[in-house]
Amino acid sequence: MGKKLAILLLFCGVFTARAEEVSFNVSTPRVVSASETFRVTFSVNANADNLTAPDFSGFQVIAGPSRMTEQGVTIINGVMSRTQTTRFTYVLQAVREGNVTLGAASVVIDKKTYHTQPVTIEVVKAEDAPSAAQQQQAQQGAQPAATTGDGNDVFVRILVSKSSVYRGEYLTATVKIYSQSLNIAGFEDVKYPNFNGFWSQETESPQQLQFQRENVNGKIYNSAVVRRYVLFPQQTGALKIDPFEITCALQVRTAARSIFDDFFGSSAQIVRKHIASPVVTVHVNPLPANAPASFAGAVGTGFRMTAELARDSVTANDAASAIIKISGEGNVKLVETPKIVWPPDFETYDVKISDNSKTSSSGVSGSKQFEIPFIPRSAGTFAIPPVEFTYFDIAKKQYVTLTSKPLDIRVGKDPNAGAAVTVGGVNRQSVRALGEDIRYIKTDLPKWQEKGGLFFGSLLYYLLMAAEVSVFILCYLFLSKRRKDLQNVVLVRNRKANKIARRRLKTADRLLKSGNAPGFYEELSKALWGYLGDKLAIAAADLSRENARETLQNRQIPEPDVETFLQVMDECEFARYAPTGGSGQMQKIYDDAIKTISRFEQKL
Repeated sequence: MGKKLAILLLFCGVFTARAEEVSFNVSTPRVVSASETFRVTFSVNANADNLTAPDFSGFQVIAGPSRMTEQGVTIINGVMSRTQTTRFTYVLQAVREGNVTLGAASVVIDKKTYHTQPVTIEVVKAEDAPSAAQQQQAQQGAQPAATTGDGNDVFVRILVSKSSVYRGEYLTATVKIYSQSLNIAGFEDVKYPNFNGFWSQETESPQQLQFQRENVNGKIYNSAVVRRYVLFPQQTGALKIDPFEITCALQVRTAARSIFDDFFGSSAQIVRKHIASPVVTVHVNPLPANAPASFAGAVGTGFRMTAELARDSVTANDAASAIIKISGEGNVKLVETPKIVWPPDFETYDVKISDNSKTSSSGVSGSKQFEIPFIPRSAGTFAIPPVEFTYFDIAKKQYVTLTSKPLDIRVGKDPNAGAAVTVGGVNRQSVRALGEDIRYIKTDLPKWQEKGGLFFGSLLYYLLMAAEVSVFILCYLFLSKRRKDLQNVVLVRNRKANKIARRRLKTADRLLKSGNAPGFYEELSKALWGYLGDKLAIAAADLSRENARETLQNRQIPEPDVETFLQVMDECEFARYAPTGGSGQMQKIYDDAIKTISRFEQKL
């Protein structure tokens, strides 16, 4: 009876927790063409059958709603949990161009009403849209179907959130790839911009591209974010962002030679296309002149400052600290320590800085704390002047100065004054007192006693001296040779090539056994390229298929081994972005990589 009651309570707890975590959302393409049919799906993670659909004005309902319920039970560490998802799907058709807003849907679960967020769907001309099959693949995050396209089917862009900013004002840069009708099978030779003149930080780097529909000049493309950065300009003037370059492996469908080509999908071939984004120019304006003396480069909005003492009452020669906290939105990471005017008898030490700022695609926000240790050397009541912090407010386009209250501190007399000697450390971070600085002086004479012959001048003494000189000479010669070898970068890289490759291959083997395909292919590619670069003394920037082939052929490497190496590299690059093989294919590629490195080790 007790076990049944416990199981019943467990199910009740699961269902209760499940009811508190109800999620209700809508899934729909954000860009469609006029007269195109598409799906709108409302999903709720609970059992529901009372959906109230939104107003579909601007669309024609072709079918729906169709209701589908999915249930699942999982047991982890003896704890059972149940999941349930209900989906309501409508098939709509756009009847007019423009932006059409789809209102909120509602559903009632356990006498509580939940609503979805309204979404806006952009409707473009019908002739500029891809097929319905491509539209459905885009909704599912897949690449478009393979066709033969022109030079505008695939391109890349760097999109900046602002084209004109102040120095120190942040902006976001998004690297995106666009595809209209070609199927992207993989990428090669990726070159990201350097962002010269900016302080940059990467905020988004998806492991697998997620394509979404987007309207570009009246045409519908499937776009995906490759990288996203937050930039802070450090110079003024017209700063140019270098192009983003990439070589795409495109799957292009060719004319079928027989019925078997169409049936087995062999009528498609891989075509490599090198594309680059246009140069982007950002105009950086200088900050206004006549900045207050307390301005140290902080730029942003909504900055706040607090300044306080850890203790407002101490004794002389006792350590205390002042804590200043600055928070806001902007270049928080670059904020410097505000200046404090200390009384003459106060000694300060190194500042402890705690950075609690966060960087996201919307910028940098958070706080930065400065803890300044100090030691008063005399007694009395002291008033530390208010701390000032000035920043340039982007919204107001003017300097804003924040001022704290005066910091009052009472310093009592040191009870050990005159009995202690204070000594500062080298970096002035620690202070210690010595209670006594004179040791006891002995007044009686020591008693000497002869212990035998002297070691100095004996035969053993000279033998040991000769041995020390010999060891010194041998060590000097050994270290000189080792220093010369270490200065030979080519020799060092050649010796360590096999060791580094074996370490990376072990990592790839662990990823293979764990089923982590993207990590496996990435680590295997690094092992092969790294081994080849170290063994042949080729810089990473010069590594390419053509350079590798030419160098290996010049080293008299057999052509089959060269082709095997290049084939393994191609399969790794393709699989990193469009993995198709299972564990068997991964194992074969891994075995080929080991055999290739073994053959190279015998020849090179």
